[in-house]
Amino acid sequence: MKIIIIGNGFDLNLGLKTSYKDFIESSYFKGLLEENNSLAIYLMDKNNLNNWVDIEKEITQYSMYIQDIDPNVKNNFEALKVALSKYLLEVQEGEIDQDSQAFKMIQEEIWTAEKIYNFNYTSTVYKVAELLGITDIASKHSYVHGSIENMDIIFGVEDKARIRQNHIFLKKSYNKNYGETDIGKFLKDEHDLIIFGHSLGITDSSYFKNYIYKLIHEFNIPQLKFYYYGENGYDEMMIMLDDYTNNNLTEFKHNNNFIPIDSSKK
Repeated sequence: MKIIIIGNGFDLNLGLKTSYKDFIESSYFKGLLEENNSLAIYLMDKNNLNNWVDIEKEITQYSMYIQDIDPNVKNNFEALKVALSKYLLEVQEGEIDQDSQAFKMIQEEIWTAEKIYNFNYTSTVYKVAELLGITDIASKHSYVHGSIENMDIIFGVEDKARIRQNHIFLKKSYNKNYGETDIGKFLKDEHDLIIFGHSLGITDSSYFKNYIYKLIHEFNIPQLKFYYYGENGYDEMMIMLDDYTNNNLTEFKHNNNFIPIDSSKK
C-alpha cells in the first residue's frame, strides 16, 4: 500500500499564496483588525515583531496572554476561522505551477497510491487531478481537518497545548467533525509513505509522533519519501525526526528506506 500525506507546503509549491503570512497581509485579515478583533491584533503584533507567525502556535500564547480581559475570545476565534476560509477560497483559484515538484509528485505517484490524507483545507488536489485527467481522485482522497467548502474547518491547537480551560473551543478536538478521518488506522501498518509539505510539527504531533517512534524498531517501511523545501526545510525535518525518535535518527535511517527530496529544485 502507498499513502500520500499532504501539508500546506504542497499548495505553496504549486505557487499558491496559502501561508499564514499571506493571510495576515490580506484584506480579509485587515477586516478583522478594523473590527478590533483582539486575536487578530495579537497575531499582527507577533507578525510585525518576527516578520512571520505560526498562527496555531501563537493561539496557545494568546489564550494565556488575554487572561479574562476579553469576553469575546470565542467570537474572535470564530471570526478568524471564517476570514481564513474566505481567503483560501479565493487564493485556491490561482494558477497552478505544473512544473513544480508538487505537481510532478501527484503525476508520478497517484496511480499507485491507495490513500491521500490532506491536511490542507483547499481543493488543490482535485484541481491537479483534473489537469492530469484523473477522475477517481475522490475515492482515494480524505480531508483530515475538513475543507473550506462547508466553512467549518478544523482549526486550532493540539490537546496538549497549554491553554485556559474555558478556552476549550481553541482545540481542534473540540470540533464536532474531529476524528472522522481514518488516518490513525493506516498509520499502524507497513506501507510506502510519501509526505509532501507537512513538517510533522507540534500542531499535528498527535498523528505522527508515536508512528515515527515505532519505525525505529517495529517494522521497516519499503519506501519513506519526505519532501522538504531548501536547507532550512531539511534542518526542520531532521530536528522533528530526531525528537520523535528520541535521538535515534541513525536507527531510524538504517531501518527504513528513507528518501529525502528537496522540493525547491525543479
